[in-house]
Amino acid sequence: MDNKTNAKKKRLGVLDYFIIIVLILCVAGIALRFIFKLNKPEDKTFAHVESETYYVQYISRNQRNVVDDFLKEGTEFRFFGTNEPFGTSFAVPDSEPAEKRYVNSKGEQILVRNTSDDDRTDKEDLRGKFVVKGKLSEDGVLLVDGSNNIISLNKEYTVRSDYLVFSFTVVGITPAK
Repeated sequence: MDNKTNAKKKRLGVLDYFIIIVLILCVAGIALRFIFKLNKPEDKTFAHVESETYYVQYISRNQRNVVDDFLKEGTEFRFFGTNEPFGTSFAVPDSEPAEKRYVNSKGEQILVRNTSDDDRTDKEDLRGKFVVKGKLSEDGVLLVDGSNNIISLNKEYTVRSDYLVFSFTVVGITPAK
């Protein structure tokens, strides 16, 4: 009778194995989370890069013709949604009549410029640049100083100043000299 009770005490049940497996998975999960927390790819992107000043070239399409009056040199801009610093305007942007592309019945693209004489409907395409301080990664992504926002090519951003909310597409990022 003692042999039978000793044999039953040594044997592990299905529930015991399940609990052991769950404990092993929990320990492995905690270890992996700690390892990935130490090796964040976003931390390595800007790890060895010094903060510098850059020119961010932009194009803003189909703006009212009075917008460039508010883009004077030195005007400070902030990201629209987060109110974090973006940069300052470098100079009054170049403006040209707004362009619109249409496709005709033959499938050809036709470029039409806005040449309205009415000041209320006159639209412009603006090309200019901002002075932005930040860290540029090898991939061409600019991390703006004083914020968690990044600037990259061909992305559209909305910024604001005291008198203007302004949307544009980034077409270039170059070091300031």
